Amino acid sequence: MNEGNSLRNENINRERKSNEEQEIPSRKQAQPSIRGERRSGQYRRRDYYTNNEEETYSRAADDHPRKDVRDVVRTHYNARPDMGTRKRQFSPIIQLKRFNNWIKSVLIQKFTPRVDDRPLLVLDLGCGKGGDLIKWDKAGIDGYIGVDIAENSVDQAKRRYRELQPCFDALFYAGDCFSRSVSEFLPPDQRQFDIVSLQFCLHYAFESELKARRLLENVSKCLPRGGIMLGTIPNSDIISQRLKELPPSEVSWGNDIYSVRFTQRPSHTFRPPFGIQYFFYLEDAVTDVPEYVVPFEAFRAIAETYDLELLWQKPFVDIFNEEKNSEAFGNLMERMKVVDSNGKRGIDPQELEAASFYLAFAFEKRGI
Repeated sequence: MNEGNSLRNENINRERKSNEEQEIPSRKQAQPSIRGERRSGQYRRRDYYTNNEEETYSRAADDHPRKDVRDVVRTHYNARPDMGTRKRQFSPIIQLKRFNNWIKSVLIQKFTPRVDDRPLLVLDLGCGKGGDLIKWDKAGIDGYIGVDIAENSVDQAKRRYRELQPCFDALFYAGDCFSRSVSEFLPPDQRQFDIVSLQFCLHYAFESELKARRLLENVSKCLPRGGIMLGTIPNSDIISQRLKELPPSEVSWGNDIYSVRFTQRPSHTFRPPFGIQYFFYLEDAVTDVPEYVVPFEAFRAIAETYDLELLWQKPFVDIFNEEKNSEAFGNLMERMKVVDSNGKRGIDPQELEAASFYLAFAFEKRGI
């Protein structure tokens, strides 16, 4: 996938209404670029890919069913309906959702490279229902492919893309990039990207070393030298700290909106680093779904074997404290309505405790 093989469909450039992310600022361009020409309607795309091709690869990705945690996760997200923008505003955790969206906006804006001589392409692994489409549009990308294990989520992401009509081309596939090679569900000319995004999904790969390595191998194969892998995961340091604070007989913690429950208390050092399962609950989002600890240093060490070098990682709370008053992202909090019950930038204590469970990261592809 390259400049000669850009994604399909004619660029549609019209005003649209969206959710709370509507005010995310677009990245400024230093000089005229292909991206700018495309947004003005002067750059026509070539129709290389067809719906039939997309559907063929989606079907192929599901030809080998697996009965494991993957099926539990897949069933959970397939069963969750798309509430729509209006209904989402009445979610009991709407402020937490807005906060997490702001964090992802900061991450995407910080690490989306400036590319003026060719299209900027993104692979979103674990794309869900397409909740980050507007963020990527504001970042100025030209092409996007979303992949998710849940077929219903993929269908909803396609529908959201058609409704939003962002200024980039997109394709969507149902597939499991933790157990299978991307070559099994992405066509040959759709396997090179500038960015691979892994938002709130990488922890499922740490069910086993095999899955973690397969995922990182897939990411590395899809990125050229200088390409970026970015994402969000549970913070293993926070999990370790909470385990150490618990009485010996306790295996869970949380508050009114979230909880973490281990069936068997692990060592707080997380060795061996794979298969350390817990059950996570988040009101109006996740219902006691099995997840896996991602010991960050183990993740970093394995990533390095695939030429992925850590650039940056920060807990959500640290990002909030550093950026809430910044010129670039402070005002964005208010535009995205990320304010607490007192009207100040941020969220209330119980929501902040739930958000502190996560960190954000960015790696760069090095080597050949």
